[in-house]
Amino acid sequence: MADVVIVAYLYTFLFISAGYGLTGLDNFEDDGLTNIQTQADNLLLDDTLDKKMVHHPRRRKFQKRYKCHQCESPDCDDSTQQVCGSALYCFKSTVRASDGELRYSRGCSTRRDHYQFTCHTNQHSQGPRKRHAGQLNITCCQGDMCNNGSFPELSPADTAIEPLTTNTWKLWISVLASVVIVSVLAVMAILVLRRTHRLRVLQAAQKLGKDFNYFSSNTYNMPVTSAFYEGMEGSTNAVRAVAAGDSTLREYLETSMSSGSGSGLPLMVQRTLAKQVTLIERIGKGRYGEVWRGSWYADSVAVKIFFSRDEASWRRETEIYSTVLLRHDNILAYVGSDMTSRNSCTQLWLITHFHPLGSLYEHLSRTTLTRHQMMVICLSIVNGLLHLHTDIHGTQGKPAIAHRDIKSKNILVKVNGECCIADLGLAVTRHHVSAGLMHNPRQGTKRYMSPEMLDQSMNLQSFDCYRKCDIYAFGLVLWEVVRRVCPAAEHRPPFYELVGHDPSFEDMRKIVCVEGARPEPPVDSNPTMVFMAAIMRECWHQNASVRLPALRIKKTLLKLAANDNAIHLDEDNEVSV
Repeated sequence: MADVVIVAYLYTFLFISAGYGLTGLDNFEDDGLTNIQTQADNLLLDDTLDKKMVHHPRRRKFQKRYKCHQCESPDCDDSTQQVCGSALYCFKSTVRASDGELRYSRGCSTRRDHYQFTCHTNQHSQGPRKRHAGQLNITCCQGDMCNNGSFPELSPADTAIEPLTTNTWKLWISVLASVVIVSVLAVMAILVLRRTHRLRVLQAAQKLGKDFNYFSSNTYNMPVTSAFYEGMEGSTNAVRAVAAGDSTLREYLETSMSSGSGSGLPLMVQRTLAKQVTLIERIGKGRYGEVWRGSWYADSVAVKIFFSRDEASWRRETEIYSTVLLRHDNILAYVGSDMTSRNSCTQLWLITHFHPLGSLYEHLSRTTLTRHQMMVICLSIVNGLLHLHTDIHGTQGKPAIAHRDIKSKNILVKVNGECCIADLGLAVTRHHVSAGLMHNPRQGTKRYMSPEMLDQSMNLQSFDCYRKCDIYAFGLVLWEVVRRVCPAAEHRPPFYELVGHDPSFEDMRKIVCVEGARPEPPVDSNPTMVFMAAIMRECWHQNASVRLPALRIKKTLLKLAANDNAIHLDEDNEVSV
């Protein structure tokens, strides 16, 4: 649509310019050529002046006056013509108008200065005349009724019409050529932009293992905006604020997008976010409220709207996202939080980047994976989890954070195939645990709860126990991802064959703690898939102390990727996306 508007403006400009140019043709013919001819004629004016007059007016103080015939066409043919007296001289004229009609007139002049204007205005040149100019021949005389008789004739040469000059044709050709050239350039620019767009979409589809039509199919109907390409290799098309007269905001975003120093916008900027964001469509609903896709300075953002009764969850998630050094490629990027009122109802907004592919749960439901894509997803999740679980010491350090609600619906898929961890509403730090700020530690999704959480045998004063619960849930997510590797089985949530859609605590405690049930890993003889099954079993082990830490899982996955020819590593020994 923007291309069409640009071309429309371009054509409008050309037509206006052409209009001015055509108007200039008249001026060019009337003024330019006439002035040149006039300058040449003036050189001969003194020599021909005497020939224009039958008698010269006498320049004396008391000059003789005459009587003259006076008429205007078509009355000059009548016998009843008026007479003017006290004239210094008489004249008669023949004029060919622009429409070709001949007009005659007789008259007189009573003032001496009129002589120059009347008798020196003959315009019958010997060359071809202008296409639209009239012709004039005036004869002046002195004597009573001396302007009687036949009217002066126009020379035959005056009847010729001047053809378009070479310069005029060149001007017309240049205008037409300019229109054609600009039109061709506009078409070429549109084709290049469309091709660039198609190549970017094709690259994104190839990295997801899909054909070009994947993003235009019924399973994918999200708009492709600049936020769509956020996360592409070498791409800088993330959410950006438009400069609003203050470079501080732009500089803050540019530095914080690429570094790990902090998360979100400055507090004073956050307090105006609700006025700058336009809600477009609702894309999800959960226990806390709703998730909307919004527009912020022409970029798509995700707006998480909390119910007013969940203010504590909104404050906790805002606090976690505002933690220094939290920003990471595999953690959902935070824009800001705001509190607003809509329809006399208080709304709590938390604004993050928007990822059009949706959650990992939705992505696995609509597509199958190769081993390379599987490894990209698993490594990106464990990278984000490792960053959360790690303490960073320093002047402005980052405390270790336990997510407490790891599941495939809380993990978003980026268009380059990687994932990022979202929904930090239940996240806690070591400070929360040691200070006893856990009002209800038994929170989260029951299907992904660890055995010690279900049977309430977990040490609630130990922060490491919460990290072990995250590892247990990560093992179940690994099972969901590996299950969709070709030859893929239908995507199902963990324990789908044992419990219903919304199991209770007692149901999950019975099958996980009492019966010791775990999902069955896919049967695949490939060494990578065999080791993936082993990692799952160690992650969801009944004994929390046996479970692998996030760093150990990452190193094991990288070792598996290095030994699998189907998985590509870059020069940094990381899985290439």
